[in-house]
Amino acid sequence: MVTRTKKKDADIITEAMKRFKAADDADRPERELALEDLRFIFDEDGQWTAEDKKKREGRPSFTFDRVSGALDQLIGDQLQARPGIKVRASEDGDADTAEIYTGLIRNIEATTNAKSAYSNGFKFSAAGGYGCWLVTHDYKDEDTFDQDVEIRPIANPFSALFDPNCQAVTKHDGKFQFLFSDMDKDDFEAEYPKAESTANDLESAGNNKEWFAKDTVRIADYWRKVPVKVTLLLLSDGRTLNRDDAEDILDELAAQGIEVANERVVDSYKIEHFKITGAEVLEEVEFAGKYFPIIPIYGKNINLEGKFKYRGIVRKAKDAQRLYNYEINGFIETVEHQPKMPYFATQAMIEGHEEKWQNLNTSNDPVLLFNFDNGQKPFREAPPQVSQAHMASMSVFADNIKAQTGIYDASLGGRSNETSGKAIRERDRQGDTATYEYTDGLIEALEHTGRVLIDLIPRIIDTKRQIRILGQDDAEDVIEVNKPVQDMQTGEWITVNDLTRGKYDLVVTSGSSYATKRTETAEQLGQIMAQNPQMGQLFADVYIKSLDLVGGDDVVKRIRKMMIKQGVVEPTDEEKQEMQQEASSPEAQQKKQQQDQMKQKAMQMEMAIKQAKVGLDQANARNKDSDTLLNQIEAKAAQLELAMAQQDQQASSQALMAMRQLMSGRR
Repeated sequence: MVTRTKKKDADIITEAMKRFKAADDADRPERELALEDLRFIFDEDGQWTAEDKKKREGRPSFTFDRVSGALDQLIGDQLQARPGIKVRASEDGDADTAEIYTGLIRNIEATTNAKSAYSNGFKFSAAGGYGCWLVTHDYKDEDTFDQDVEIRPIANPFSALFDPNCQAVTKHDGKFQFLFSDMDKDDFEAEYPKAESTANDLESAGNNKEWFAKDTVRIADYWRKVPVKVTLLLLSDGRTLNRDDAEDILDELAAQGIEVANERVVDSYKIEHFKITGAEVLEEVEFAGKYFPIIPIYGKNINLEGKFKYRGIVRKAKDAQRLYNYEINGFIETVEHQPKMPYFATQAMIEGHEEKWQNLNTSNDPVLLFNFDNGQKPFREAPPQVSQAHMASMSVFADNIKAQTGIYDASLGGRSNETSGKAIRERDRQGDTATYEYTDGLIEALEHTGRVLIDLIPRIIDTKRQIRILGQDDAEDVIEVNKPVQDMQTGEWITVNDLTRGKYDLVVTSGSSYATKRTETAEQLGQIMAQNPQMGQLFADVYIKSLDLVGGDDVVKRIRKMMIKQGVVEPTDEEKQEMQQEASSPEAQQKKQQQDQMKQKAMQMEMAIKQAKVGLDQANARNKDSDTLLNQIEAKAAQLELAMAQQDQQASSQALMAMRQLMSGRR
């Protein structure tokens, strides 16, 4: 908290009240129209004016709301396709650090009720044309100096006021913002016991007495831009710092060999934040960012002759809805006043059955007795005809509501004139096109939210700290940022995951939610696996992960281990580390020894089998040689016998010599 003089406080109040009135006067006509649109939808009898209700007193005045269905469809479509903020590296930025920013923003959104803030803002912009939320920072706990960035919903967007001279839809180019509320006087006096809770004794209150009601005191957060001179330092490592921010770390930078290479003075501004009443400054609150914290979101908007105008989906459909209500209530009234269809009967026809005929409209008796009178029985006239004029008018006004909202039956899931799937999709696409400006307004607001976050994060998380980041699938990871580490080779100090270095821009991605994409992925992969099971083995882990099963992570882990062993996929760094840890564990060492012993035994058995096979082959070869020699001896013996029979001495000698040679070779 900063102590200020009474004169400075008075100057701040004078400035604030002047600006508050200017902003209120400029935006009041649009806010009143927006409030009327919201009451039209959300009030019980919002579609009937007080004058119309008075005129129709005692007559049918029912509400047959067809606009709310179109509004609900627009909001529901957006809830199912939430845009996301993705950070990208820009000047001197690092792609890995950009991923950290993206994951950190997801975590901020998850932990600070950003989903509610976005939904509430979009709902107001869709219905009334304008909504907003708050991006700020606060201490994590009561016992720490660490702060966190937060995204908070603003329940009543009409409690926010902007500089009427703004040109940008995001209002970041204005000179001030207000966020006010009326606080119960007893609560105010308890929280600010030294502050005045009435305007009676405040000379400086002037025309601000409306800030002090009988039971409430209006308090406001007032942000303003104040011009300042800023000295920029260009460091030898390429970074650009504000001298005021870097003054305390210049010595540390010099120790790391980082020096100031250049400097220059520029005109800039800072944002100051005060809590005020209509007469005094209650406190000055620390504010770190260079952007205003209130993020507006608009529906259809335009700057018309210098005046900023906006509306939601309800505005143009109100007249058609009122006429539809008038017509259908007129139809009810016409039917109500048409004569009933009584029976025509003579006294003789119902004589003796008077009680049953008198209770005819309330009795469930299946038999109605009567007496013939001169051969005649009771009869009825033909019923009155339905008013075709009423029916045609109701159809015309119902179609006009669709035309004004841009949402037709196909978008609402109902049947219409379209019969083919292509025609239904085309009409549904027309509805999306007609209402896309609301989605575009949300994307623009989220883009500015991302810019505010990228500006605040390095200012708030500027020291070594462990933070949690979220992936697109909400997978959590805890990392350390702004961590000084000394390079063992060069001896220089570097900062790992330095959020304060580099510049980053962003893009807002829209379309189906991650859950929807995951379901669609599971269906498509399932079809591929059914058609080609072998191909399914290449992405079994991706398929199981897309199913979002209980215990699915364990299944994926086991499948990937098998796929890594098979060489189908490459292990991640984390998986490599796990594999190394498993390999170095005592159990793994013992298992490895057992496997080595089994391999050694297998090799020994394989060698023995090979040796046995060689011996068997040799034995078979010897047997084969013996058979061949025997055949040759038998042939020579036959030749000898033939020569002796023929008394051929020379032939006998030759045959005998050959047999001796064969026998000698055998031995």
